[in-house]
Amino acid sequence: MLDLDKIPKKTLRRSKWLTVLMLFLAIGFTPAYLDSISNVLVFAFLVSLITKPTFVFRWLLPLMLIGVAWAIPGIGWPVQLLLSGVVLGVRQVVFTPMKQTKQRITTAKQKLTINTDNLSKRDVTVFKATFNRTLASVDHVEELLQLTTGLRKIAIETDVMRFARGILKELADDPTQLTEADEFVYTHLPNMEQILVTYQEIANHEMIDESDKAHLKAAREVLRQLADQIQQDYRLITRDDLNSLRDQIDVAKRTMGDKK
Repeated sequence: MLDLDKIPKKTLRRSKWLTVLMLFLAIGFTPAYLDSISNVLVFAFLVSLITKPTFVFRWLLPLMLIGVAWAIPGIGWPVQLLLSGVVLGVRQVVFTPMKQTKQRITTAKQKLTINTDNLSKRDVTVFKATFNRTLASVDHVEELLQLTTGLRKIAIETDVMRFARGILKELADDPTQLTEADEFVYTHLPNMEQILVTYQEIANHEMIDESDKAHLKAAREVLRQLADQIQQDYRLITRDDLNSLRDQIDVAKRTMGDKK
């Protein structure tokens, strides 16, 4: 249900230190006659100070709760076993990531075959190097766009990955169109990738001030503009197909008009 690996590091760190504070307070409010429970809490508190947030939530807290269950005086071992089973069951449900049932925000990755007809060996080598580098950038951009809510919103609303992968398919089918896609390959896509990398670095800072927030907002606006440019790049590379379709429609209309 909850995939800790996909939660922003900043959020996990804050949650961890809030948990550490709660453990500290729990130790202070534990009555003296419940020293066994206090010992469990102290142990969990000390370990939480030196371990990663994912370990704290995935392992330390469940084990601490089991330890508390066995430290409670006056209850029999069957009840203690039952409580331990409940804790393990809840942990399994909460920290086991759900299967990917949500709708993909981008197009599925495809195995593209490059049409090398009418290309020299040198042209094939140069094109494949450029194409593979561009494909790697598209894959990287797709991954980066899924890391925060704001970026996922941009990906969904602009449908940028569908247009980016559409350009790749057009290039694979007809490598001679590379000159038509030069803005996408050498400008728009690299700029988007670079901005996304820097965006993630800032978003993962421990502390974000108002200036950082303003820069992130400005970056999202630029990313939307780049997404629009990539859509235009796709329109440019497919314009010959559209013009051909228009010509065929015009011919068909004239033919039907002549028969009336």
